[in-house]
Amino acid sequence: MNQTAASEANELQFDNASRSSHSDQPVPLGGVPRALREAAEMSGLDPVSELYNEALRYASEGHLRLARERLQMLLCMKPDDGESRLMLAKIFVAGQRWQDAIAALDEAASCGQAVPQSLRQAVEHHLQSQTADDNEERNAVRAREQGEIKALRQEARRLRSENAQLVGRGADLEREIKFWSMGTATVATVAALFIGTQLIFGTSNSAVVQEVVAPTEDVAVIEEGAPTPVTAPGEASTPATAPEVVPNTTAVLAERAANALSAAPGLQDTNLEVEVGGSAATVTGMVLTARQRNTAKNVLSGINGISSVDVDKVRITARTRGATHEVVSGDTLGGIASQYYGESSLSKEIYKSNRKTLRSPTSLSIGQILKIPTVD
Repeated sequence: MNQTAASEANELQFDNASRSSHSDQPVPLGGVPRALREAAEMSGLDPVSELYNEALRYASEGHLRLARERLQMLLCMKPDDGESRLMLAKIFVAGQRWQDAIAALDEAASCGQAVPQSLRQAVEHHLQSQTADDNEERNAVRAREQGEIKALRQEARRLRSENAQLVGRGADLEREIKFWSMGTATVATVAALFIGTQLIFGTSNSAVVQEVVAPTEDVAVIEEGAPTPVTAPGEASTPATAPEVVPNTTAVLAERAANALSAAPGLQDTNLEVEVGGSAATVTGMVLTARQRNTAKNVLSGINGISSVDVDKVRITARTRGATHEVVSGDTLGGIASQYYGESSLSKEIYKSNRKTLRSPTSLSIGQILKIPTVD
């Protein structure tokens, strides 16, 4: 920014047109200030002394700007007036313009004016203090900027980590989809073959079975204790039917539900158990946040065969034991309360517990650690 200002100053050109003068007398060698001084002296007025006295009076009354203007007019008429330059330095000191004051003291000394050593030391001390304050402010600004940069870098690393986790989870889901697609295709093929076999051979088998088992008048009744008749070669016999094995559906659903909870992202370090009865699942145990409880409910609701999920018995430890939360981009007190308690209206409790570090309910900064108080 300073380089830009310097460049603009270098490009600035004073090409204004000169004004027409109506003076009857030529300007002397010393310029207009000398001409004004000589004209005033010829009229019986001592402009240098009068301007000095006016400046002294204005300075005594606290009108520093008027006093400074009178001295600047005086120095235009008499540039080597060391006493006036010393008074101008004192006026700069009164206005706490330390850099201008030290320059005025140097000019007064170059004009032969004796400068009080105590005044110069006081000005130099204040100038050093001002320089130190400026340096301290710059260092504070630099430290604050570095802290913000560090927080942004941490946020970038967190986002990259989350992105890597999402990519890995997407790859796992893609493999799982391929596995289930292949399983579905295999089951469909087997079912089609079975149905086709039944359609082709079912009619003839049914006729044979009916012919063998249908009662006729020629069938002899086998008395109790009589030997079992032997089937002659070439005659059909009724095959024994094997008992049908029915899978334990409840156990299968319970195992799938438990596996889904253990593999779901965001449910690490939780203690959850699931029981399945029919198509209803009941979850018990403990989680840290209400968001984790909702995640568990959504995961189980997405399992085929489970129509209802009850998570009312899951305890949220943030409500009973409290927790801590590191602020990330996009966080609000209402969102944090909804995440941990399940109720955004409890954000005022979080604000009360962190009032020493929060200027207002909206003054959150990335990386800030908030205390999540108990509410039950």
